[in-house]
Amino acid sequence: MPSTNLTKRDWEKDHVYLVQFPRAGCIPSPSPYAFKVETFLRVADIPYTNINNEFKKMSARGQIPFIELNGRQHADSTIIIDNLTEHFHKSDLEDLSASDKAIARAFFALLEHHLCWVSLYSRGQDFGWLATDTGFGRLLTGIKGFAFKNFIVKSFTKKVRGRAAAQGMGTFSREEVLDQAKKDLDAISTQLGDKPYLFGSSIKTIDVTAFAHLAELIYTPQFSPEIRAYIDEKVPNVMEYVIRIKEKYWPDWEETTNTMNMATVWKKA
Repeated sequence: MPSTNLTKRDWEKDHVYLVQFPRAGCIPSPSPYAFKVETFLRVADIPYTNINNEFKKMSARGQIPFIELNGRQHADSTIIIDNLTEHFHKSDLEDLSASDKAIARAFFALLEHHLCWVSLYSRGQDFGWLATDTGFGRLLTGIKGFAFKNFIVKSFTKKVRGRAAAQGMGTFSREEVLDQAKKDLDAISTQLGDKPYLFGSSIKTIDVTAFAHLAELIYTPQFSPEIRAYIDEKVPNVMEYVIRIKEKYWPDWEETTNTMNMATVWKKA
């Protein structure tokens, strides 16, 4: 949509400005949606610059992340990726047979509308880590740190818990949530098999979505250590898959999480 309230007014043509939360200590972004968009930008080799929303700036839809491209704002991670695919002619990332497209669509629903709620369920139980060095703790000191820990994190936790309850997962017992997570992970593992990516030897948009949600499950604190243990012991190909994408498209992971720098250089010129 056209925007009269741009974050980046002196924008460059065909350069994406990704507005998102700051970096975290355990993962480049604790938001699976922001992480998905940034990973897509890297996979699609689209030039972009991160902009820290400082926990205040939101899209016209009230969402994070959002992007600005050629003076227009685009919100919602799925819509953002659809628009970027069209604008930058990245249809090769969607190049699948009709039957595989149907399967990919089903896995998209599994990832975006089911497995993601396992992490959100965890955050609704305990989101306190967000104010520690695992989260944003190193960025927020003094009064800001106190306010973030005692007010903002509590607000986030309450909001996430309410969303999880409304979706349904938040009403489950811990054992039931764990069982649902295992079933989703089994499905992903079966589809993956011994292939590098979900649909063969080349990465597709659905892999970006899978990577973002799986990385949140693996690298951010969860309500049960059994989740990580299950991935390591029962579906090791899923762990290998995440590491494969991480190493290829996030070689700056350690630098990013250690320095909290939003402008690390991931790709050599």
